[in-house]
Amino acid sequence: MKATILAGSGRYQDRWHDFTATAVEVGNALASLGADVRVRAFKPGGVQDVDDADLLVVNSGVGEYTAVSDGPEEDWTEAFDTLRRFRARGGPILALHAASNTLDGLDEWREWIGGRWVRGTSMHPPIGDSLVEVTDVDHEITRGFADFTLYDEMYSYLEAYPGSEVLLSHAYNDLVHPLVWAVERDGARSVYDALGHGVRAYEAPERIDLLRREVDWLVAR
Repeated sequence: MKATILAGSGRYQDRWHDFTATAVEVGNALASLGADVRVRAFKPGGVQDVDDADLLVVNSGVGEYTAVSDGPEEDWTEAFDTLRRFRARGGPILALHAASNTLDGLDEWREWIGGRWVRGTSMHPPIGDSLVEVTDVDHEITRGFADFTLYDEMYSYLEAYPGSEVLLSHAYNDLVHPLVWAVERDGARSVYDALGHGVRAYEAPERIDLLRREVDWLVAR
């Protein structure tokens, strides 16, 4: 299995996340499954490696630095077309953490991943130890998986689109908020996983187990 991980860079980087560091942690987890992992900066040149990938992992956010140039706009047009080709052939996508608030310029992105960070509404309480709860005990990803505590940011007030199956959630302000969901549409599978703000989150064995389960389902291993 060839897995391409696109780590936030330039227009898809922000001041709050070290996307390269967390992408390496994800890559190590996928390598333990025997995957051929390629971590690339989320720039047009890095997107080229999606063409022959069996799995696309997006670990990026919304860029704040509009003055940053990642190359001519025509290069981005070609990069977006590469992503569309990947999806059109049924390519599976694992979107991590801030990826619910990324890829401005590719209108299909939020439909592909089955939801979004709602700007002006979505937020997270202070980072810390939080309980992650299994919402769907019957899905292949979470069958036999148990609730666990994780030091991480717990995204709240995300919008999961109709048809997305919410698998894991957390409680905040007397409400239950989706954290992980799976969607299968038009012959392609995606998982959005809001966990993984920093490297510390990947020290938890449950978090790594969850990643492996997600990948197994995505590529139907």
